[in-house]
Amino acid sequence: MINHGIPDELIGAMIDVSRRFFELPFSERSRYMTSEITTPVRYGTSFNQRSDGVYCWRDFLKLGCHPLRQYLPFWPCSPIDL
Repeated sequence: MINHGIPDELIGAMIDVSRRFFELPFSERSRYMTSEITTPVRYGTSFNQRSDGVYCWRDFLKLGCHPLRQYLPFWPCSPIDL
């Protein structure tokens, strides 16, 4: 990513905290699983064992963030610096 004005240090920190979230035990990550797309925090996967191949596997974490003070109470507590 270039020419966006976001400092490299911030990008690196975001990648690091994202990696640490996805390394959490499934039991902790699964607290945020839902099929409801309007929830402020949603964890899931695009992988459907009945119809998808591993080639399409994508885990995701969706965090609502605007306005931030409204959404922060719903964000995961771990990693602590998420």
